[in-house]
Amino acid sequence: MDSGNIMDSDSGNRTTLSRSAVRASGGEKQERSLVTRQELIDAARRIFARDGFEVARLQDIAAAAGKTRGAFYAHFQDKEDVFFAIFEQDIARDQQTYLKELNQSSTYEERVAILVRNLEDIIYDKDRVLLYLEFKMYAVRHPHKRKRLAELHLLMCTRGAAAKLALLPELQSDDAGEQRSRTAQFGLVIDGIALNHYFDPVGLNKEQTRERIESSVRSLMAPKSSWRKTVFYDRYAAREPEL
Repeated sequence: MDSGNIMDSDSGNRTTLSRSAVRASGGEKQERSLVTRQELIDAARRIFARDGFEVARLQDIAAAAGKTRGAFYAHFQDKEDVFFAIFEQDIARDQQTYLKELNQSSTYEERVAILVRNLEDIIYDKDRVLLYLEFKMYAVRHPHKRKRLAELHLLMCTRGAAAKLALLPELQSDDAGEQRSRTAQFGLVIDGIALNHYFDPVGLNKEQTRERIESSVRSLMAPKSSWRKTVFYDRYAAREPEL
């Protein structure tokens, strides 16, 4: 018989429930847990945007989500952990938006245009790009954490970029080291252009920003023969994540 006994918390008596009902109850609990986790992530985005990553407090994130500190720790170890959850969701959203376009592209110019739009979307999402910059500055200010956070960040970037790079015929001959290096350079483009655009939007206006992005994309899609000659490749290609 598809049934089982559970204890009634009020009367102390055992109540017979179908196993399907027990499974349904477990499914509802898991769903509530996922909802809570997402509410904490959304709250963290707001608190990071309001206060900055360095000074953001876990209790403020929990309160903004209408949860307790205990609920936060049930899902995340610390604010670094919730940052990577945000980062992972951002990568997934980018992939959902742009992988289909890249898969349907048939020319080099189409692929350049798609990547330029992708980088523009990231750069002009001010809260997102400032959070990325603040997280890196946080890691720099805490030397004992920097190496671990930098390696984890680069590893996530590389994994996230793998599907995108696989759809670029120009980069099909890349090995793992070259992919890591190209991925790191894309991050350099985003950070450098975004920071200078928001610092001096007149000196680096939207038209100039787009020109810099397109120039960088074309450079990063250069053949491997020329890519190997760069100092950046020599420095990053052989690196392995040390977590």
